[in-house]
Amino acid sequence: MLRIDETSGTLVAPEAAGLVQESPPDREELLGLVTSSWDAFAGELGLSGVRLLAREPVPYVDLLGLDEATNRVVVILVTGDTVEWQLGRALGAAADVASWDRERLVSVHADLEVIDGTQSPSLVLVAGGYDPRALATIDWLASRHDVPVSAYTVAMVRFGGERLLSVRREPADDAERAHDVDWLLSGGGAGAPRRVEDDEYTEAPPAT
Repeated sequence: MLRIDETSGTLVAPEAAGLVQESPPDREELLGLVTSSWDAFAGELGLSGVRLLAREPVPYVDLLGLDEATNRVVVILVTGDTVEWQLGRALGAAADVASWDRERLVSVHADLEVIDGTQSPSLVLVAGGYDPRALATIDWLASRHDVPVSAYTVAMVRFGGERLLSVRREPADDAERAHDVDWLLSGGGAGAPRRVEDDEYTEAPPAT
């Protein structure tokens, strides 16, 4: 779980106790937080090998990254809402990016020159919640058809005057859920994700 630092607009490690659950941030705020604190957020997702390259390079793609281990483009969509119809939007975005030739990729970011075009982009969804049909579709695509798609739920709790952001991969089992927001609210305490210090903050590269 990460605390939202309202002053610096970054995500930092939380303190435990006194937590009250709230609605997730809206899309614009969440997108801004994720963009400005990508290293910390990617660590929460388990995607520390993905480098963020561009924000909103086209209207239907929120973030575009590069998985440096596999030289695969990563399409990331972010919303604080519950996802149902947005899954279709996300799949459409990934399909469109898959059709880009090298010239189009390089026009977004020069580092995408390493993409050979033989692999489909990975798709990462970050949302405030998921319709059961959306999760069933994601699981079916990933487990039955090897589509590189993954989903994460974000939850928000307030600690005094501070807000904290929790991230969980879906579908989550009971053990994972037990260590999420409900566990914190019951007094279990907070985890210790990496803190993003003020002097580590850098803007993510803008779309070109």
